[in-house]
Amino acid sequence: MSQAVNFERVGIVGLGLMGGSLARALRRLDGGPRIVAFNRSREEAERALADGVIDAVAATSEGAVEGQDLVVYATPLDVVREMMRTHSAKWGDATVTDVAGLKLPLVREAAKLGFAAQFVGSHPLAGGTGSGYSASSHDVFSGETVFVCGGEAEAERVVAVESMWQALGARVRRIEADAHDKLMVWASHLPQLVSNVVAQAMAGAGLSLADLGPGGRDLTRLAESSPDMWTGLLDEASEENLRAIESVQSGLDALRAALSGRRSEEIAELMRATREWRKQP
Repeated sequence: MSQAVNFERVGIVGLGLMGGSLARALRRLDGGPRIVAFNRSREEAERALADGVIDAVAATSEGAVEGQDLVVYATPLDVVREMMRTHSAKWGDATVTDVAGLKLPLVREAAKLGFAAQFVGSHPLAGGTGSGYSASSHDVFSGETVFVCGGEAEAERVVAVESMWQALGARVRRIEADAHDKLMVWASHLPQLVSNVVAQAMAGAGLSLADLGPGGRDLTRLAESSPDMWTGLLDEASEENLRAIESVQSGLDALRAALSGRRSEEIAELMRATREWRKQP
């Protein structure tokens, strides 16, 4: 990669799938920034150092954020919020971002702490079902969408964060935090929960992964996701999640009624409608 970023010193808290992938991608940039990272597993952080992915391992999470141009929190939402409260005195003039799946709680937290001008929320719509540094890859963000929620941040900070993601090959989409969070419930939370429920039903019927074809494997792929990354997100957006689940439940009730009444044309119409929806850009 030949693009440059506007940050010379980057501190990353969390070197799992997302944080590790960010460090790997930044490392591949020509003239990339110096990267200091903290990870709960010191062993994985030392492995990243040995791989040349980061320049230094911080002994504490505070040590990873102090004296940086950019601070990136790559931890679950509830952990990000707690660290923001304890770390804000160490940020100095750093731009602060994250990769959590909801943005409004963090935008509000930054404002409450008096750092709204420095916080630029990020959410890469990328990743996978793996976890930990070993699951990270330099190309995770390439070609993928990264939502950027500037909130009340200074314009130059928003542009700098967007430019960083673009340098890593991502497609940046600027969006307000509340609109982002509602979108994510339907586009991300709902598929995750439906995948879990379908996998549970299959397991209850005695099926294993070996019994599934491509469709079954695709539908249940998200069932492998780590619950640690989801519990805080689901708590924060519980009302919208309930609306999404109720919508699916309504569709299942209609499907059950059509099956009971042997009204196959109703099911065919459903399939035609969803097939057309999938063909839309």
